[in-house]
Amino acid sequence: MPAPTQGCRSRDRFTASTQQALVLLLTQQLADAQFRRGDRLGSARLWHEVAALEIEPERITALLYGGQDCHDREALRQLDDAWLSRQSSPTRSGWGLQRLHRNRPRLPKRNLSRV
Repeated sequence: MPAPTQGCRSRDRFTASTQQALVLLLTQQLADAQFRRGDRLGSARLWHEVAALEIEPERITALLYGGQDCHDREALRQLDDAWLSRQSSPTRSGWGLQRLHRNRPRLPKRNLSRV
């Protein structure tokens, strides 16, 4: 069987469930390489694979250090679903005027003379 001519480097090529299954598998392999075996080369290879697949490293890190058993796929899936929902919720960045002036009295408007 010949190798595919194009790599699977784009997120568009994966459905959400396929990508999640891949994320869970990589997380389990990383947990095994990093925590159980202490395999630096294997761990580095897996992190390079995460980067090549354009998976956010924060997503993997949240699963690795989320307090769940990395061999429990259902618990990892629930943790990943929670992470994904936090990422999809709109975040307000920056310091807008509403935030800066919250709980402060507004100054009265001054009428300027045209002179």
